Amino acid sequence: MWPWSRVSLTGSPSGENWNTPTEEPSFMPCKGDAASISWIDTDADLREAVDRWASFSSIGVDTEFQRTDTYFPQPGLYQVAAGDQVYLIDPLAITQWQPFVDALLDESLTKIMHACSEDLELLHHHLGVVPVAVFDTQLANAFSSTDYSASYARLVGGLLGVELEKHSTRSDWLRRPLSERQMEYAWEDVIYLQAIYERLASALDDLGRSQWFADAMVDRGSFVRTPPDQYYLGVKKAWRLDTQALGRLRGLCAWRERQAIAEDVPRKRVVWDEHLLSFAQSDALTEREVAQLLPRGVARRYASDIVREHSALLTESPAAEPVARPLTQSQTQVSKRLREIAGACAASLEVAQELIGRKRDTDQCVRHFLHTGELSDTYRGWRHGLVGGEFRAVLLERL
Repeated sequence: MWPWSRVSLTGSPSGENWNTPTEEPSFMPCKGDAASISWIDTDADLREAVDRWASFSSIGVDTEFQRTDTYFPQPGLYQVAAGDQVYLIDPLAITQWQPFVDALLDESLTKIMHACSEDLELLHHHLGVVPVAVFDTQLANAFSSTDYSASYARLVGGLLGVELEKHSTRSDWLRRPLSERQMEYAWEDVIYLQAIYERLASALDDLGRSQWFADAMVDRGSFVRTPPDQYYLGVKKAWRLDTQALGRLRGLCAWRERQAIAEDVPRKRVVWDEHLLSFAQSDALTEREVAQLLPRGVARRYASDIVREHSALLTESPAAEPVARPLTQSQTQVSKRLREIAGACAASLEVAQELIGRKRDTDQCVRHFLHTGELSDTYRGWRHGLVGGEFRAVLLERL
C-alpha cells in the first residue's frame, strides 16, 4: 500500500517556503514520507488551495490528459506541488477556474514544468490561457548538460538520486475514481519539480547561462495554434504542386481542419494528407473519384463536401504562399557546414548540438538567407553571439 493521505485544506501550508532557487530544499520527497495529497473537486477547495500557493514563489505544475479519439486534448487531471503538498485538481468536477487561471498568469509565481509544450496546449484549449513565468526543467537541463531531451525520470534519478518506478503510459485519466497507482504516478510526476528546479537554476547561474535560458523560454513558453489556412505548408510533397493545385490544397486542408475542430476528432479521422494532396491535383473532381480513394464510411460522410469545396476552389482560389522546396545538393552541404560549426560550439560549451543547431534549424537558416540575406529568427537571439558571425560568413561565401 503506497502511503498517502487525503488532507484537509484548513491550517497553514506544510513545509517551508522555497523562495530562493539556489538554496537547498528543506525536504526531499520520498515515498516513505507521510506525503500530503489534497484532492480538489469543489470550487471552494480550489479557491482555498490557490490562496495557499500565495505564500510560495514557485510551484510545480503537471497535467494528465487523453487524446486518442479527439482533436483537442481532454483534461483528466491537473497536479500542483507547493512545498511538500501535492494538489490533484479534478477538471471533471471544477466549474469555476478563475482562481487557477489567476495563478497561472501571476508573473511573481514561477510555474515549474517539464517538457511543457503539450501541457501548454491543454491549458490553452481548456482554460483559454498560456501560463507565464514558466521554467521548463527539460530545457534548463539542456543548457547545463549534453542531454537535450532528458525525461523527467532521468532528471529525478540523475539530479536527486531517486529512481522512479516505471508506469504504463496507457492510463484512463477520465475514469473516476482514480486508482491508487494513478495517484502514485500523479504524485511522482510533480513532487520532485521544485528540487530539480533549484539545482538547475543554480547550475545555470554558475554557468552564466540564465539569460540564454530565459530567452529560449520565450519561444518554449508560448503556444500558437497553426491557423487552418496554414496547415498545407506542412503537407509532405506539397512543394511539387503548381500554383493552382497548391491553392486548392490550402483550401482543402483548411476545410479538413475546420471539420476536425467542429467534430473534435483527429484530422486523419476526416481525410488523410495524401488524399487531399491527390484531390488538389485534379482539375475536376467527382464523388465517384473521391470514393475510390477513401474508406467507404469516410467517403459516405465527406465525399459530397469535398467535391463541393473543390469546385468552389476551382473558381475562387487565392494564390497560396509557396511551400519550401528541399534544399539542393550544394545548399545541403552549406547546411551541413553550419551544423559542424554548431557542433563545435556545443562541444566547447558541453551541451548537446541540438540546442545550437538541429538540421531543421540550419536548413531553415539557409532558406531564409537565400530569400532575405539575413539569418533566420533562430539565430538572431542568444545563439547569434555564439555562431551568428561564423554562420553569416559561410552563407555569404557559399550561397
